[in-house]
Amino acid sequence: MHKKRKTVATALAVTAASLCAAISLSGCASQEASAKPGVQRVVVETIGQDTLKKAKMAVGRVIGDTESAVMSKIPGRVLRAVGEVGQEVKAGEPLVYLDDSDFKVVLAQAQASLQGAQARLADSRNGTRTQLKVQLQEKIQSAKATLDNAKINLDRTVSLKASGAVSQSQLDAANLAYTQAQTAYQAALQDQSLANEGATKETIANLQAAVAAAKATVDSARLSISNAIIVSPLTGKIAAKNIQSGETVSTSSTLLTIVSRQPAVEASIPEEQINSIKVGQTLKVRIEQVSSQPFDAKVLTISPIANPASKEYPVKLSLPGDPNQWKSGMYAEITLPDAADATIAVPRDAIVKRGSERIVMVTDGTKAIAHPVITGTSDGANVQILEGLKAGEKLIVVGQDQVKDGDPVEVLWEKKEGGK
Repeated sequence: MHKKRKTVATALAVTAASLCAAISLSGCASQEASAKPGVQRVVVETIGQDTLKKAKMAVGRVIGDTESAVMSKIPGRVLRAVGEVGQEVKAGEPLVYLDDSDFKVVLAQAQASLQGAQARLADSRNGTRTQLKVQLQEKIQSAKATLDNAKINLDRTVSLKASGAVSQSQLDAANLAYTQAQTAYQAALQDQSLANEGATKETIANLQAAVAAAKATVDSARLSISNAIIVSPLTGKIAAKNIQSGETVSTSSTLLTIVSRQPAVEASIPEEQINSIKVGQTLKVRIEQVSSQPFDAKVLTISPIANPASKEYPVKLSLPGDPNQWKSGMYAEITLPDAADATIAVPRDAIVKRGSERIVMVTDGTKAIAHPVITGTSDGANVQILEGLKAGEKLIVVGQDQVKDGDPVEVLWEKKEGGK
């Protein structure tokens, strides 16, 4: 089927008249005389994929391109608040100064803790110092000398005990002294071994974690000092100011409201239309308070998330010309692109109403066949068929009102693409 149909009432009447003349009939009323008795002459068209166009409008309102509530990231007391309502500000320009003295104290303490943690980690990684190694070696030598003397004394006491020169208690005392000397010597050797091996992996890991925690505290303190200066998030005008010097603010308080100088239109687009527009695309917008003529507006943003209640997507469009002519809250009408649906569609007049049913007459070339159908949307000339027809069938477009299911028919002519 062609995309643009003339109204069936006119086009098909002309077609029928032309056919009558072409086959030298005296008039449409004389068709039955020249046809086989009981056979109805019809004009058909092959059913194909048609395109229904559904132009729609969306409504919106004029807003500042960006309306930003300026809030503090930290609680604190206001030292100074600059700017007044209506004043123009630039992105990054300081607007509110908070007292940061407490944060500076915290920063100094955090920096001292970080230095200590870094020093302890460095000592552990560098291992045992030379002076300590010398002390440990001297301790081992002293313990070895004590052990050697205890061994000599024990051997002599054992010999004397055998000759009866010393008592059993003296021998026990010599054994105890030797055992103690052995223990001291082994302990000195173990201390030297541990010192040579250095700190364990677990010790190093704990010290590294302590350094990381100290660094985080330093960074947090520096960030708090930075956040004590509250800047404008965008270039625009101060629309509202809710803070004065000396007041205490919280992180939930709106201190100022900044409205950008470049206004925009904010609209909600139905889900069935959202895929017909893209960011950067130009749409026609009309704002009656400014002009009755539509103008071009570029799509700036399309939200990827629909409103769960309305199933509509927020869309923002730019506004051209002098920004001062657009006032927040103005009503806007947006013309959306035609949403083209490829579907099976038939001329509106091809649908015959019989009671509560909708019937479309087709033919196999010899007889009429009635198809009950379920209809969908319409673009005024054509009607979408949801169920009951399929592409390729021969739709009776002239004579459908005169035939019933099963009536014999003769195809006079088949309309082609473009009506030829």
